[in-house]
Amino acid sequence: MKVFNQSLNNVQWITTAYLLAVTLTIVLAAYLQRSFKFKNLIIAAGTASVIGGVICMLSNTLPVMLLGRVIQGIGTGIAMPLLFSIIMLEVPRAKQGSFVGTAGVIVALAPSLGPTYGGICLAALNWRFNFIFTLPITIVFFIIAARFMSDNKAHRDHLNFSEYLLIVLALVALTLAVNNLSSGFASPLVWGGLLVTVISFVIFFKLAKQEGKAHIINISVLKNTSFNLGLLIYTFLQFIQISLTFVIPNLAQLGLKTSALTSGMLLLLGSLLSAFFGPVMGGLLDSQGFKKLFLIGSFLAMAGILLYIIFAQKLSIALIVIFHVMFMTGFSMMYNNSMTIGLQQLEVMHIADGNALFNML
Repeated sequence: MKVFNQSLNNVQWITTAYLLAVTLTIVLAAYLQRSFKFKNLIIAAGTASVIGGVICMLSNTLPVMLLGRVIQGIGTGIAMPLLFSIIMLEVPRAKQGSFVGTAGVIVALAPSLGPTYGGICLAALNWRFNFIFTLPITIVFFIIAARFMSDNKAHRDHLNFSEYLLIVLALVALTLAVNNLSSGFASPLVWGGLLVTVISFVIFFKLAKQEGKAHIINISVLKNTSFNLGLLIYTFLQFIQISLTFVIPNLAQLGLKTSALTSGMLLLLGSLLSAFFGPVMGGLLDSQGFKKLFLIGSFLAMAGILLYIIFAQKLSIALIVIFHVMFMTGFSMMYNNSMTIGLQQLEVMHIADGNALFNML
């Protein structure tokens, strides 16, 4: 906030703009994976990630920073669903839980580990090193991915631009509405944004049901109840996790008066445990099924959140760490596994569409 002399509401767009760009690119995942070779997609994703990182590193104003984050988001939006699609298409079903769990470590870990990494950079150096240190790592891993990426048989598909435009309109309007909730529901940006969101999605679903046309996402996958349940679990878990990674560091700095380093470190233990448990829980899914994992995981996750609510006025650093560890342990039991279970309910031809919905939401 001090670096760009902006309010908290404006600064949060650094995260929001990135996530919105990721989402709007992921909407195109099924189309991109049908229309282009996987190797070309990973090269495009790496290029966007590096260019966006350089712009962020050199930025001196908030708009320039937002531009860099949007370009980075496009790179992430191409790469992330591609990774999971390849796993579901090429890995034997009996091992998919382990592979998704391993790949999902990065997706689940990044939002929680980000504040810790950022806090260390701020305390030891300055904010630009957040990007300086990650750029070479990004370059190396994308080169490795492009070198060993298996290719697919691509055929240029028709892009249903009207459907895509409706999704863009709906998600941008929803983001504006949510980001202005502090102004109350009487604010035109809030009620107007929610109204535009509803109308846009209603029209989208009507168009998406028309037969004989190419669609941006095949919504027939939503007729599968088991897929829908996995999708909802995955979505709400990520919603809570990303919310906590924003709220907790700000609470620590503004409420408990801790340093940026300390506030970032509050999430470290839970994040590391989640990273460790991801592949383990995926292996347990493969060998034992999902029922016990989801029962225990939902209990731990809900207990962590309820304890935050109960002790809201008496939170200390120790309590924050304990409650976050509880939530992240339950999170690791369900998050990646809900995607695996959900996508396993679909036919091979619909994996890309299901994957796009999981990652978009």
